[in-house]
Amino acid sequence: MDIITPLLNIILGIILLTMGKKLYWLLVAVVGFMIGLALATAYVQLDPPWLIYIVAFSAGLIGAVLGIFVQKLAIALVGFIVGGYGAIYLSGLFGINAEPFNWMAFIIGGIVGLLLVATLLDWALYILSAWAGATLVTRTFTEGVGLNANLGLILFFLLFIVGMIIQVGLYREKTKPIPVEETPVEQPAKKKG
Repeated sequence: MDIITPLLNIILGIILLTMGKKLYWLLVAVVGFMIGLALATAYVQLDPPWLIYIVAFSAGLIGAVLGIFVQKLAIALVGFIVGGYGAIYLSGLFGINAEPFNWMAFIIGGIVGLLLVATLLDWALYILSAWAGATLVTRTFTEGVGLNANLGLILFFLLFIVGMIIQVGLYREKTKPIPVEETPVEQPAKKKG
């Protein structure tokens, strides 16, 4: 059994839950890594199998570079992908697994994610990173360990809420006090003596 992928999912999920907004480039890198891993696993036969992780790491590296240099485009793309993938995952937890519904859920979730990023960038980063982190961790427990879908749904929302609370508490913009202008005090003139 492959132990690396579940362990990576949990570690990356926890990082996204707690630091996703601050490390937005990491959010983009993780999404790139997960897409690269999924595509390499599904469509590429590499021997030895660890080469799949090289492909996934390369996709994550490209995502991180995009996140740093083309921030708005990368985050908009991540908003669409995380929103879409999260909607498919949640519809699966609700027991809706029919193929046309998966595409509809992906498109609707993607549009919601894209709209979030376009209108509320800071809050979108909180929401999307907590959503992605909760999805990674919960998916590991529901698919890898066999956690019941109802418990998975509860775990997902608990992790999402905890991730939001942690990130908003740690990284929200704190209002800075307005500096008070000091008026110079005039020194009395020295007497010439």
